[in-house]
Amino acid sequence: MKFATVTYRGALHFGLVEGEAIHLAPAGLTLKSHLRDLTATAADLRRSPAVSLSDVTFAPVIPEPEQIFCAGLNYQHHRDETRPEHRKAYPEHPVLFMRFASSLTGHGQPVLKPVNSDVVDYEGELAVIIGRGGRRIAKEDAMSHVAGVACFNDVSMRDWQMRGEQWGPGKNFPTSGPFGPYLVTLDETGPLEDLELRTILDGQVMQRSKLDFLIFDIPTLIAYCSGFAELRPGDVIVTGTPGGVGFTRKPPVLLEPGKTCIVEIDRVGRLENPVIAE
Repeated sequence: MKFATVTYRGALHFGLVEGEAIHLAPAGLTLKSHLRDLTATAADLRRSPAVSLSDVTFAPVIPEPEQIFCAGLNYQHHRDETRPEHRKAYPEHPVLFMRFASSLTGHGQPVLKPVNSDVVDYEGELAVIIGRGGRRIAKEDAMSHVAGVACFNDVSMRDWQMRGEQWGPGKNFPTSGPFGPYLVTLDETGPLEDLELRTILDGQVMQRSKLDFLIFDIPTLIAYCSGFAELRPGDVIVTGTPGGVGFTRKPPVLLEPGKTCIVEIDRVGRLENPVIAE
């Protein structure tokens, strides 16, 4: 099953996506409040009228998550390219930073290159959406807490990210978190470790990796995050980016106005965003 949050005729809706159409829930209802039983939600939505996807504007698939946990340096190739001194040294625990919901944007929406940042970079990632909350979740039970997954672009203002020990300032500019287009349930994706992620900038593949190259896999991330925070339905865990980011290339390849960045993951979706000047 695929779900999306969209704007239609000036109102925000969520809906069930089937083919090139979406069955819309009434305005005022949210996908986050229906994550515990998406099968029943889908059955209800199929009884509602469908509209063409060409007639809607995509919002972040979960526009208002309470918590967004982001894993940093979670692919060895990305650790190697950004921190050569850490080659072959796996961290003992996940590296995490937090995003604000105000940084999110939807599929097809412009990513703004800020007037006060000169190093704007892409990071294609898989986002995991929590459907059933909990504390101290065991790894063996972790996937039962997942409602579905989505594409994510962790757009990073590297000059702000590297100003101090904390990465948050470089990760929370408005529109820097494209998220969607869809929440896709795990019965449709199949085993996540079999899927390939690709980041494409103006037609050139910049990142390509199977998801089984994660240093800390999804159950480990869920267990770790729930060890210090109470996970709630609609919370998001962004799992990290593979190697191939732009600022480490020689010369750097960055997000500039006029370019288009795509994050696509097999059986999950294709998240596409143009870049414009703020």
